[in-house]
Amino acid sequence: MSTFQEGLAPMAQPGDPAPDTGCAVYIETYGCQMNVYDSQAIEGLLKQDGFAIVQAERDADVVLLNTCSVRDLAEHKIISRVGEIRNSRRLAGAPEAIIGICGCMAERVGPGLRKGNGRVDLVVGVDNYDKLAPQLTKLTSNRPARERIHTGHRTDAHYVAPPQLYPTNNSHLVTIHKGCDYKCTYCIVPMTRGPQSEKDPDTILAEIRTIVAAGGREVTLLGQNVTAYNWQAGMDFAALLEKVVEVDGLDRIRFLTGHPHDMHPHLMDTIGRLDKVCPWLHLPIQSGSDRVLKRMKRLYKSQSYLDMVDYARRAIPDVTFSSDFIVGFPGETEADFQATLEVIKAVKYDQIFSFKYSERPGVPAAKLADDVSVDEKKRRLAELMAVHDKVWNTEAVQRVGETWTAVVEDAARRPAGAWRLRTANNRKVVVQQGDLAVGNSVTVRISGFTNTTFHGELVG
Repeated sequence: MSTFQEGLAPMAQPGDPAPDTGCAVYIETYGCQMNVYDSQAIEGLLKQDGFAIVQAERDADVVLLNTCSVRDLAEHKIISRVGEIRNSRRLAGAPEAIIGICGCMAERVGPGLRKGNGRVDLVVGVDNYDKLAPQLTKLTSNRPARERIHTGHRTDAHYVAPPQLYPTNNSHLVTIHKGCDYKCTYCIVPMTRGPQSEKDPDTILAEIRTIVAAGGREVTLLGQNVTAYNWQAGMDFAALLEKVVEVDGLDRIRFLTGHPHDMHPHLMDTIGRLDKVCPWLHLPIQSGSDRVLKRMKRLYKSQSYLDMVDYARRAIPDVTFSSDFIVGFPGETEADFQATLEVIKAVKYDQIFSFKYSERPGVPAAKLADDVSVDEKKRRLAELMAVHDKVWNTEAVQRVGETWTAVVEDAARRPAGAWRLRTANNRKVVVQQGDLAVGNSVTVRISGFTNTTFHGELVG
C-alpha cells in the first residue's frame, strides 16, 4: 500500500487573483461518487488557472467527459456522446469544441481513444488532472496540436475539491484514498485507479474544516474501499473517524464504500459509539454462494458476512444495510443463485444494487467461461429484485406510524411544495407541508411508502 504527503493540488483561496484564459469549459460526469468528486476537483483546478466553467455544453469551448469503465455499456455511451457533441455543433453551425476524456476510461482505453469516429483531442487519467490546465492552454492556442495522452498511476496525485455542497443530498464528498489493493476477479478498479494510496489525514481534516467554514454540515468520506484506510503509523479507518468527529460545526459523517473483509468489530464499535457517524453500512456481498465468492476472490464467506451483520446490529443503534449483487457470474449454478436469495431474506437490506455479470477485458474473470446465458441472467436478476421487493415491503410496513428525525435535503420535484428528507440511517422521506430550511433536522411521523421512499408528516 502506498501513501503520500506531497503533491496535493492546491486550492485557490478566496480573493486570490486568477488569470483569465477566455476559455469556457463544460464538465460532464459519469459513474460513481468518486467521479463526482473528481469533477469538482477538476473544476477547482481549472478555475484557479483562469478557465471559466459553464453549465451547458453549447456554451463551451472545451468539453470534458469524466468517464466510468465499470461496464462495457458505459464506455459505448461515451463514444456515442463524443459523436453526438461533434454532430450537434456541426448542425448548429457552431465552432468545433475541443473534447477531452478524463477518468477511468482514459486509463483503460488510453491510446485507443485516438482512433475512429469517436477520437478525441485530449486523454487524461485519474492521476493526471494537474496536467489539464497546461494542456488545455496549449490546445486552445494551437488547435492543430491534438491527441495528447496523459495516463498512468501516481501515488502523489490526490486532489482536493472546492468546498461546495454536493447538491443532491446536502453532503459534501471527501475522498480519503484512491485505488484498491484487493483483486476481485470481476473488478476493473485496480487497472483504472491503481493501487490503494492514502490521503494524509491532516489534509482530510483541513478539507472538512474548509467545507464547514463554507456552510457544510455533512460529509461523505469516499474510497474504492474506504474501510481499508490505513495511514502511516497505523491510523486505520476507525482512528480517522475519531479525528473527523472532532471537527467543530460538522453534524454528520457518512462513508462509501466499505468492504466486508475490513468491517472489524472495533470499527463497528467505533461507529456505534460516535454520534456523528451515521448508522448506515453499504457493504457489497455480491453473492451468497461461498463457491462463487471464492471465484470472485472476495476474501470472506457468506456466514462470516452474516455474522458481521449480526454484530453490527448489536453494536450500532438503528443501523441499516445496503449491498451490491452480481448475478450470472461464470460458473454460477441455480443453487449458488438460491444462496444469494437466502442472504437477501436474512439481512433484509433497505436497498440493493444488482447487475447482470458482463465480461470486462483485462480482468481475471475474463479468463473464465461466461457460461450463464443472457436469458438466464435476466431471469435471475428479475427474481432477485422481486425477492428484495417482497422483503422490503414487509419491513417497510412495520415502519408506518414510527416517528423519526430526518434532515431536510432539498425541495422535491413533485408534488409541488414537497420536501425530501433523509434520516441518519439513510432512509428517504418526503413530506408535503412546511416552509423548511435545507440542512435542518425535523421530526416526522411515517404515514406510508412508495418503493424505498417513505411518506411522512411533520410533528410539532
